[in-house]
Amino acid sequence: MNQEIKEALAAAGVNLEEALNRLMNNEMLFKRLLLKFKDDKNFAGLEQAVSEQSYEDAFHCAHTLKGVAGNLGLEKLMNADVVVVEKLRSENYEGLEADLANLREAYNQVMDVIQRIE
Repeated sequence: MNQEIKEALAAAGVNLEEALNRLMNNEMLFKRLLLKFKDDKNFAGLEQAVSEQSYEDAFHCAHTLKGVAGNLGLEKLMNADVVVVEKLRSENYEGLEADLANLREAYNQVMDVIQRIE
C-alpha cells in the first residue's frame, strides 16, 4: 500500500499500526483482508434487519461486524458499531436510527478508502 492509502486509512479511523502488529507486520495480508472486507455482508444485513425490525438478526450482524472491524484495526467503525451492538443487546431501540447513521458514515469512510486499494 502506498503512503496516500495509509494516510487515508488513518483519516478514516484505522489504526494501521495495531492492525499490522496483529498480522506480524504482513502488509500484503492486511491489504488482502481489507479487500475481502469489501465483500462482507454484515453491514448490509444490519441495515436490512433494522429496517425490518428483526432486531435479533440485526444484533448478530452488528456483533460480527464489530469483531471483524476490531481485528482489522478499523477503530472508528468498531467504536460506532459498539453503540449499536449495545443498544440491540439491551433491546433499547431509542435513537437506533441516529446511531446507525453514525455507523454508516464510519463504514462509508472506510469503504471509500478500500475501494482505492489496488
